[in-house]
Amino acid sequence: MEFGRGLDENLRAVLREFVLTLADDELVLGHRDSEWCAFAPLIEEDVAFASIAQDEIAHAALLYGLLEGLGGGGPDAIVFGRPPEAMRNAVLLERPNGDWAYSVMRHFVYDIADDLRTGLLLRSGETLFRSVADRMRREERYHLDHGRTWLRALALGGPEAVQRLQHALDRIAADAFDLFRPLAWEGALVRAGILPEAPSRLWERFIVRVRAELSPYGMAFTPGVQAPRGRTGEHLRDLADLLQTMGEVWRSDPKAVW
Repeated sequence: MEFGRGLDENLRAVLREFVLTLADDELVLGHRDSEWCAFAPLIEEDVAFASIAQDEIAHAALLYGLLEGLGGGGPDAIVFGRPPEAMRNAVLLERPNGDWAYSVMRHFVYDIADDLRTGLLLRSGETLFRSVADRMRREERYHLDHGRTWLRALALGGPEAVQRLQHALDRIAADAFDLFRPLAWEGALVRAGILPEAPSRLWERFIVRVRAELSPYGMAFTPGVQAPRGRTGEHLRDLADLLQTMGEVWRSDPKAVW
């Protein structure tokens, strides 16, 4: 079944933009998570974070595959052939890993956002969206449980550990709005029945869930609305460096079949 079959070109273009926000998020965070391999605080976490990274990149590949049906080209060209300003990931996900507290907290907060978004896709009018979301959600629930386990372990580690977690959370809160920033194309997807509601409406539910998960540990989540605008192509130099590293082999021979 072709994704977006029967839609006019304007709506197909809107749908491409939406899929890119989902896929680029998964790809960029997957790459960041992979950087912990051989550097995590426990050898088991070398394996766990590498596994999570592999899941995220596989989810991105599923989503990029949908774009072929929308005239977006093959996944390799979509991923490696775009400049940084054409990427639609949230800036939160491209920031360097920092310390373990930051990576654990970002992992946890993003997985709450991802749980809400896959829930939205499961209510989509597009059959292929529902199928991809069902597959992603089963694995993302594991990611969320993994994040909860680490959050609890660190939060019970004493005042210094809580202070470092709160510092990480404050930095993440400053970027978080980009995950659910209202965008011009949302209404068109709702009117067409592709989405049951605008993704930006998940923002308040996201805040409630994050606060509920963190309240037992006495941590405060205070997001602003002036986050960087990764969704519209405004990125940090960190993303350009990441894409350079990630696409080095592909750019050596874009026509090669790997």
